[in-house]
Amino acid sequence: MKNLVTVTLLLLSINAHAGFSAIVIAYGTGNTPVNSFVDVDAEYVAMSVTLSSDAKYPSERAKLISKLQSSISGAAATNTNIEFQQGAISLSPSEKSSFSISKSYGRSSGSSFYILAKLDSGKGVYAATQEIYSFIGRIKKPEDTSLRLGNTTLAISSPNKYRNQLLTLVKEEITNTKAALGEGYKVSISGLENPVIVRQKNDKQVTLFIDYRVELSE
Repeated sequence: MKNLVTVTLLLLSINAHAGFSAIVIAYGTGNTPVNSFVDVDAEYVAMSVTLSSDAKYPSERAKLISKLQSSISGAAATNTNIEFQQGAISLSPSEKSSFSISKSYGRSSGSSFYILAKLDSGKGVYAATQEIYSFIGRIKKPEDTSLRLGNTTLAISSPNKYRNQLLTLVKEEITNTKAALGEGYKVSISGLENPVIVRQKNDKQVTLFIDYRVELSE
């Protein structure tokens, strides 16, 4: 028979994460896989941005991408409504073949990141998206570089601040489950040490939850 994992002890062991702060971009949509979750208003609209360069030499590509990214991150740092969040960087070593008859030099170098626009009571997702377009439109691109905008999603800052609220909901769920099953069953729970997950609910809200698992045994 499995031992009951007490939520109280788990609450104490997990609170060490409470100080972590970051902007977290919603990942995916659809039904929430657990019963305990909270829906909150999003704080940002996030748009993925990909930079690339097809300059001849790797050193040129790296320099051009770095220059363009620095321009964008620098402009974001001076804009109170825009945030820059770094993603993946790929600096390909491939060089032009002497037999090539095109300007393609193999896999081009690139950098991916997010530009985020703040949402508030007077600005919806469409206005925030347009703000990102306008911000990017003012950036001057060096020659042999390109910039591609991706899809938009929602984001929130410091989702871990909702951890205690989520754990309280989980504790209530376990209490109610035990009461409904009666004395003949034990309830064990795992996964409460997992991070708070952010999932997009609609064009205004995100759903926050912890990916935990509840098991029943006789």
